Amino acid sequence: MEKTTIYGLPLNPLSALEQLKGASFCVSYATRRKLNRQLDDAIRLVGENGVLLVDNGAYSAWRCGVNTMTDESYLEGFADWANDILERCPQAVAVLPDVIDGTEQDNWQLACEMMTVIDPERSMAVWHMHESIGYLIHLCESFGHIAFGSSGAYAKVETPEWRARIAEAFAAIDKWELESEGAYVRPRIHMMRAQSMAHLFPFDSSDSTNVAMNHGRYRKTGEGHVGRFAARVDAKIQASAGPAAEHQVKRPRLDHIETANLQTVWLLEAAGYQVRPPLELPTEPDGFEIPDFLRRAA
Repeated sequence: MEKTTIYGLPLNPLSALEQLKGASFCVSYATRRKLNRQLDDAIRLVGENGVLLVDNGAYSAWRCGVNTMTDESYLEGFADWANDILERCPQAVAVLPDVIDGTEQDNWQLACEMMTVIDPERSMAVWHMHESIGYLIHLCESFGHIAFGSSGAYAKVETPEWRARIAEAFAAIDKWELESEGAYVRPRIHMMRAQSMAHLFPFDSSDSTNVAMNHGRYRKTGEGHVGRFAARVDAKIQASAGPAAEHQVKRPRLDHIETANLQTVWLLEAAGYQVRPPLELPTEPDGFEIPDFLRRAA
């Protein structure tokens, strides 16, 4: 399956982002003021088939012991900020607000509320690893993008318990998809923070601020050191990747663009405009009559 390496921003100096042209990026509402013009640069530089992950900032708040997800002004501000990015960048996907140590009921209610103001087709719901497998499957049935977030007893990444929980989650998803007999398609699954483990599990994407925080250690290698460090991180992940998986083919990352284009065509045609070329009827061979519905369509 294809795997996407996402680099967390901001990255200093700002000009260093040019070395990652064509890559995928993550911007957070919690650090939006530190981004300065780098948000515009990220929109300009993100790869055509890449991802611009628009994070809600829940992790930053959680680390500070604050629950900003009960603050209406914070939620409204994030929605406005995220929607502006979604409008400007086709590759952008917004992470729906979540409470890392919250209950399934609270997080589901919050997700439902935010889907009224953020496009559900371009939204990523978060499954917190302390939440039930049943809730994970419910999210898989409801969203095209899901993120795994380390939490509760699994808040510490890379422990044996953490690895076992990830393995359990993917086994449950595989079983659910198989038993659905084609009724459901696995969503694209993103791993929050634990990018160092992305090569071990079938994550579609993963993000980390590793490059942004640690590229200074490679400065002595000379000009272009940020790009080389990022390539090194990506190479480890790509070594476990391959051709697009079935669910990736069935869930194109930019499918919302095609959907929007079709909707525009339908609306224009409904208004009487001829957008697509008229249907050409086949020549009638001897003994064959063109069905009436085809004549009406023409």
